Amino acid sequence: MNVIHLSPHFPRHYSLFARRLQKHGVEVLGITDQKDENLTSELRSVLAGHYCVDQMENTEQVFRACRFFQSNFGCLDRVESHLESWIELEAAIREAFGIPGLRPGDLQFMKRKSLMKQVFARAGVPTARGVIVESYEQCRSFINARYPVFIKPDSGVGAGDTFTIRSDNDLRFFFASKNERTYFLEEYLAGIIESFDGLTDREGNLAFFSGHVFSNDIHRIVSNDENLSYYNVRVLPKDIEAMGKQVVKSSGIKEKFFHIEFFRLADGSLRGLEINMRPPGGLTTDMFNFSADIDVYDWWAQIIATGRRDFSFDRKYHCAFVGCKNNRRYSHSHDEIVSHFGSRVLHWQPMNPIEVSVMGNFAYLVRSVDLEEVKEMIRFIQQEAQ
Repeated sequence: MNVIHLSPHFPRHYSLFARRLQKHGVEVLGITDQKDENLTSELRSVLAGHYCVDQMENTEQVFRACRFFQSNFGCLDRVESHLESWIELEAAIREAFGIPGLRPGDLQFMKRKSLMKQVFARAGVPTARGVIVESYEQCRSFINARYPVFIKPDSGVGAGDTFTIRSDNDLRFFFASKNERTYFLEEYLAGIIESFDGLTDREGNLAFFSGHVFSNDIHRIVSNDENLSYYNVRVLPKDIEAMGKQVVKSSGIKEKFFHIEFFRLADGSLRGLEINMRPPGGLTTDMFNFSADIDVYDWWAQIIATGRRDFSFDRKYHCAFVGCKNNRRYSHSHDEIVSHFGSRVLHWQPMNPIEVSVMGNFAYLVRSVDLEEVKEMIRFIQQEAQ
């Protein structure tokens, strides 16, 4: 079996996907924008082939790499990256080389927020009211003096090029300064971000799933320069589990990780927010493993290599991601944190530069069977000096 792996080196812990594939007898064929010597020795040792392109955004160069692998290794059976940036590239490769999986036409609902609402609707999940931006008067009529509202690109990810509109003046400023892309206007929801995350097998059945609660959403984390933390729950709320499963089914997610976000409003109700066919960001795949003492890198590799379906798991722990930023002064040093919590601090590392505005410069993973203890560890680590 031959699997094209796009950017298997990034982020660094995602190289475990390639290592697990190779363990199960798969020929892993890496395409990156890095020279051989820039890859770790561990990754180089499991790649059956590596093709370096000038830019991963150059589709023709990537296609040339695929043709090279096809002529030297034979049929290309799968392509994967686990990265939002290359989901459309994956789909284009599948279509061009006859590889099973999602094609470009299947991805429109993921790239356009207006179409994503239709998927939530098919799953019976309510969402915030929204409309494609056309004109100042059209938006003003939709808002009907119920500020604030949120405007973001209809196609795109992350917190870039987003606007919080609190008045008619803000709306006029938006129209005076916006670029030519299509925008989507949405009612502003105040609540807690919760997610339904996991992995599906070849038939779209859930191999693993979990739920996480976030300290804030990405837009507010970035705009307010806040610390990020989030943790998994051992027992998912019934509503988010039921809705999450319906969204996975309606989205047709197969042999892929997923990350589905919801708003938990003050009255306890849920609103669908985003659907992503990739692992949650940061170190969440490691959190999956630490929460249930499993190896999701290996589970995914088995799904690809053998079609395995018989997975079982028990969420034994609450596991939390705790981010810290270099522009903050914290009350407790790294040594104090590790000494104070001992083996409950599972892992720590600097984060990738492109993630710093959200995830922080440095992060800890902690766990406990007791959620209140996990929350106390978050408070201790992120406590700022007065």
